[in-house]
Amino acid sequence: MGNILADEDDVHVLDLPQLYTKPPATTILEALDLLKIEPQTWQQNPPKAALSRHRLERNEEVPAYLTRIISSSLLWIENGEAKEQIWEVASKRLSERSGRTGMGSFDRHFNIPLRTDALQGAKQKSQPSEANGMTGGLHDKGTVVLELHEPTLTGDNLGLKTWASSHLLARRLCSLRENENFPKFDQEEIVLELGSGTGLVGLAAAAVFRTQTFLTDLPEIVPNLRKNAEANAQVIKDRGGSVDCGVLDWTNPSAFTPPNQRSRSSPNNFPLILAADPIYSPEHPSLLANAVAYHLAHVDDARLVIELPIREAYGPERQNLRERLSVIGLRLSDEGEETGVDDWIGQDGELAEIKCWWSVWSWRKHW
Repeated sequence: MGNILADEDDVHVLDLPQLYTKPPATTILEALDLLKIEPQTWQQNPPKAALSRHRLERNEEVPAYLTRIISSSLLWIENGEAKEQIWEVASKRLSERSGRTGMGSFDRHFNIPLRTDALQGAKQKSQPSEANGMTGGLHDKGTVVLELHEPTLTGDNLGLKTWASSHLLARRLCSLRENENFPKFDQEEIVLELGSGTGLVGLAAAAVFRTQTFLTDLPEIVPNLRKNAEANAQVIKDRGGSVDCGVLDWTNPSAFTPPNQRSRSSPNNFPLILAADPIYSPEHPSLLANAVAYHLAHVDDARLVIELPIREAYGPERQNLRERLSVIGLRLSDEGEETGVDDWIGQDGELAEIKCWWSVWSWRKHW
């Protein structure tokens, strides 16, 4: 078939093998592999070849091309197994175009900076995609590569996806660590992440702060969370940190039993609590605030760090969260906005840009 991406800014569906030419099975399968929608890179400036492939993936004529393959009898192909493989792969490529929920499960790799001077390099190299050939580990002296598994996404288990705010907060941790106004945490202190999802923020925290981190979420999310913790345990250990997972239900925060312990957690036991994109309903601000009030340590250096996408529909919930955190005795120490990208596709066929609000909270009262 040749390299149809070479020296091309845009690739048209007509550049793909057409069925009327009776292409061999291997040629059709090569084309179908080219049409695979990988987990998107969240780079701001992807390379030219990636842009060309992206345009081809999103070409509105591709579904019709795939449908023609699925409906074809492929009579010129004598190998029955090859035919079945073509139909199966073409059907999968078509389902991928139904959105993130049609993509099935996959692994992603995130390049997380450990120092602020590595931020730009991590931004250029960060490839949350299985296509780049990364494996979890130290990428260089200034970054760490974390490997995450994302199961098939369903509407009632949104915690199985890595969200843009998680990626942004994971990258922000090194800036916080180097900020002179942000406390320095000892290795024996334990960081708590609430609503960990796939665990990116908590895993990054263990590597950046070199501490033990508890990743927590609801029972249906924890099995995959634990899988990701185990996959990254060695690279985090190499950094002097560690991770454990457990169930923490915000409706009953006092029931949390730390991993490898038999008794419930003591109240106000964690000097640093992290949460990314934790608000999905009107009830969440009060539940999150109550969980923070129970678990955040009563010490002057205690901090809560949150990152939220600025979704227009959730404006009242964001304001409610601010008010609830103030009611429990916290004050806003630092905040800002930043923009990332998510792997939902916008109406223009490009990755959706997401503006997020990050905030750091501390106790008003001196303990």
